[in-house]
Amino acid sequence: MRIVHLIARLNAGGPARVIAAVVRATVPHGIEHRVLCGACPAGEPDDAGLVAAAGAVVERVPGLGRTPGLGDLRALGWIYARLNVLRPDVVHTHTAKAGLLGRTIAGWLGIPCLHTYHGHVLTGYFPPLASAAIAGIERLAAGRHRHHALTPGQVRELRDDFRIGMPDRWSCLPPPVEPVTPSAAAWHAALAPGLPVVGFLGRLVPVKDPFLWLDAFAALAAQIPVQGLVCGEGPLRAPAERLARERGLRVHWAGQVPAGEALAVTTILLMTSRNEGLPIAAVEAMGLGIPVVAPPVGGLADLAAVGAIHPAIRDAPALAAACRRAVQTGVAPGAAALAAALSPQALAAAWAELYAATAERSAAGDIVQWPR
Repeated sequence: MRIVHLIARLNAGGPARVIAAVVRATVPHGIEHRVLCGACPAGEPDDAGLVAAAGAVVERVPGLGRTPGLGDLRALGWIYARLNVLRPDVVHTHTAKAGLLGRTIAGWLGIPCLHTYHGHVLTGYFPPLASAAIAGIERLAAGRHRHHALTPGQVRELRDDFRIGMPDRWSCLPPPVEPVTPSAAAWHAALAPGLPVVGFLGRLVPVKDPFLWLDAFAALAAQIPVQGLVCGEGPLRAPAERLARERGLRVHWAGQVPAGEALAVTTILLMTSRNEGLPIAAVEAMGLGIPVVAPPVGGLADLAAVGAIHPAIRDAPALAAACRRAVQTGVAPGAAALAAALSPQALAAAWAELYAATAERSAAGDIVQWPR
């Protein structure tokens, strides 16, 4: 079976890591993967190498990128021509722009299409009228294509609340998450030995809300001795780093580093996102017995429902209190089971089945492989 993925860019973050994990897990099942993607802008970390190392062929799409513009028309024509030549069994689209282009072109060419929501921007990002317009566009693009989300709550939200897609063409399947091996790094010497480390792993962008993370960390630091660790890059790094200095917070900024290096020295993973799909870093932390504190938003609400995280509302004092409890109680009781349920060994066959159902245009839309 041949799968062609389409994504606007493979910037360092969740969608690129999900694609790499799915590729790595399903290649042994006889599935071939090709990824069509735009280029990351200068200065933005690119995970194309990670995806290629997993076993996919990566091709760049001229004109495709995050920012809307005339390049999208060039990308539309290029993708149409390329898919018409490749004629894969399934087109698998990821993220908003690629999802719109890919579903449209797959419909024109009569190729089965699977669109994965790694999260969404249908609420909380734009003014109400703009959000309503985006939701309307999503409904039009959905057609009779198969749709997929990473957690049950996101399926219910997108399918039932936003009425996107055909109800019997929705599936829920989390990404395969490989266990992380902690590794040493020279930058670890910058951390104070013996002092608990509150970690941030992810892009420094508005949806991750690093400023709320700093507020929560400051509230915790006023109660118990801790140090902060921020691993990631993004446009908000400079202002967040400047604010931390102005407030006299003990935070080390490591930049973009491998998860094994970051989690090797992390005592608690603190997330402050406005919305999430299913954060891989959180699952990797759980697999190492590291407590995760996070607001129950998006897919994080599903993790809270199975007792895999320490939930708290998006409020600095509440998050700080949850971190303090996590220091005392350790990893959440459902974390280990969740990490095991999301292993590649547990999910590879289900992903192969999802691709087969999409290729056959099966209407069955079972929610599968989610821990109870």
